[in-house]
Amino acid sequence: MGEARPMDGSTRSGPARYRGAWSAASLLIVVALVEYVVLPKLAIAGESLDRVTHLHPLWVIAAVALEAASLVSYSLFTRVLLTGSRVRFSWILRSDITGYGVSHVIPGGAATATALRFRLLVSGGALPTEVTATIAAEAIGSWLALVLMAWLTSIPALFLQHATSSYLLLFGIGLVALAGGVLAVRERSALERFAARLLRSLLQHLPRRVRPWIASVALRLRDLLADRAVRRAFLVWAPLNWFLDAAVLWTFLAAYGEPLSPVPLLLAYCVANLASALPLTPGGIAVVEGIAISTLIGFGVSAPTAVLAVLSWRLLQFWAPVPLAGACYLSLRAQSGLMARR
Repeated sequence: MGEARPMDGSTRSGPARYRGAWSAASLLIVVALVEYVVLPKLAIAGESLDRVTHLHPLWVIAAVALEAASLVSYSLFTRVLLTGSRVRFSWILRSDITGYGVSHVIPGGAATATALRFRLLVSGGALPTEVTATIAAEAIGSWLALVLMAWLTSIPALFLQHATSSYLLLFGIGLVALAGGVLAVRERSALERFAARLLRSLLQHLPRRVRPWIASVALRLRDLLADRAVRRAFLVWAPLNWFLDAAVLWTFLAAYGEPLSPVPLLLAYCVANLASALPLTPGGIAVVEGIAISTLIGFGVSAPTAVLAVLSWRLLQFWAPVPLAGACYLSLRAQSGLMARR
């Protein structure tokens, strides 16, 4: 007979304990943000909710158009990365929207959305190795574009705003990252040799059955980054996806009567979205709102306007794609069924 296991939970593995501690810390952070940042601002904005009913429809139409263009830009980025595949753009767009909506409502939504996008794109005709390399390159390129946008915005902020320690820190981090990128480009052959050695070392510690697949994905990712069209997509579609979404926030600020200049707007936008990278809540809910509202107020926007603009932006950017994702998923499933019958 085996030994009886203690019932006090002392046999929990280290990673399990860490996950439990991280979940508890995440919950405390979210509660603190809601309690001390979001709720007080909502109480202030509650007195001005009648301003929403007087919002001109043209502002709402402009915001919807900009958000739609942001989603399309992301899918255009995906299409360029899926070079050589026969997946139609309409299929790519619906797959991206489905994954985007799922990531907003399911705990651990990023991993679930990635798996769902993988399955949908493969069922649309892309090769598994192509999709894996595309998702990896897309994730890296999208976040690097946001970091680059934040760094470039910090440069005029140092001259047009007060050169605070936060601006200096952001500028310093961006400068180090840019220097690293330039060095990586200049020493690309040495970097490729190092990456090849690292990959071989990692493959030795993986099960034999997955080694060929991991190696083929790595080769596909290398070929992607060597493609000139892909590099252009990194410089065009990835930043445009963020810029258009930031324009939605500016649109609502203008609609409520307090348009903000581009530099503070982009700083507030970038800081809030970079904070959402921390896996505290699905899609950074409560984290993004709290940071964006506080930052906008710090730049001189009145509290009611900041709250109304941020909540309107998040309603369109975060919640509106959720039912749209359901409709896109059902349309893809129906189309897959029709294709299977042929």
